[in-house]
Amino acid sequence: MAQTYLNSSFPLTTNTPQTNQDWVITILDMVFNCGLLHCLSVSGVLANIINILILSKYGLRETTSLLLFSLSVSDLFCSLLQPIRRLHCIVAQFDSQLANNMRSFTVVYFFPMPDIFVSISILHTTVIAVERLVAVCAPLRVSRIFTPRRVKWLLLFIYMYVIVLMAPTLFLFDFFWTLDPSTNRTTGVFTLTQFYKSSYDSMNQYMNMGLTNLLVTFTLAVTIICSIVIGYKITVGRKSTLVQLSSSVSKEVKDMKVIKMLLTVCVVNACVSLPTVTINLFLLYSNTLIQSTGKLYYLLRSFIIVLYQLNASINFIIYISMSSKFASTLNKLCHCKNKTYNK
Repeated sequence: MAQTYLNSSFPLTTNTPQTNQDWVITILDMVFNCGLLHCLSVSGVLANIINILILSKYGLRETTSLLLFSLSVSDLFCSLLQPIRRLHCIVAQFDSQLANNMRSFTVVYFFPMPDIFVSISILHTTVIAVERLVAVCAPLRVSRIFTPRRVKWLLLFIYMYVIVLMAPTLFLFDFFWTLDPSTNRTTGVFTLTQFYKSSYDSMNQYMNMGLTNLLVTFTLAVTIICSIVIGYKITVGRKSTLVQLSSSVSKEVKDMKVIKMLLTVCVVNACVSLPTVTINLFLLYSNTLIQSTGKLYYLLRSFIIVLYQLNASINFIIYISMSSKFASTLNKLCHCKNKTYNK
């Protein structure tokens, strides 16, 4: 039965009448992929460029600045790559053939790219949560444990760790051109590589169970546990925490606003990651993998991608609303730009 990609990111059957539920899912998918995702991606690119400019003004000599700078770089690449993978949804409104070619091309060459940077960002927030936990529980030791040099090596390890784990996903599909007899036009299609065909079951198990648990489930659990402890320490145990912080020689640890700001970053990331973990675990352990070919599954995946992109875009708002240092640096940067243009 012939299929075409019409105004959606998932395949719609042309010869079957659409039910009301199908149309609702189609419309929601269009909203997510043609609207929200691209708007959030543009705002994410702009926000993270500003984050990088402001954090670089700090000199990147403190561990917090290093972590947030690297997180902004990862979120910037995520914001740049996410819309490319879903651009065919917009193009499909004007040219379904071109949209199909674009989709095939992006599946082959851009399929895992945004997920790599999403995973890197998740690991960044886990490291931030652990570093803040040490800062709150052992403020006199945090500056000796998390030195700038060690943090740089840790950040390099995070990038390499994710790339190595996700490297097999770069070799799943092949792209080639073929003649479509129905339109008598050359069209781009993708097919499974020989590598993927020969290890189909094991690769699916590795991607669904291995990568999900290593890059999301485990790191999410660590982030949540650290965030709960930090939240307890700065609320219920506030007095003892302030006494500890006041005796520390680290300027970074003394600022309770920094702790709250970074805790907010971790909590937002945890809230975004929970739906992904829930859906993936449901599909894995309920023996309903057939749902992965359904339209509702594609809609849920689109919703998760929008959530991840929201997480990559919202940090700027957290920084500017909870960090007076960040806000003042942005204000100075804007004034400098205005003076330059006035001259």
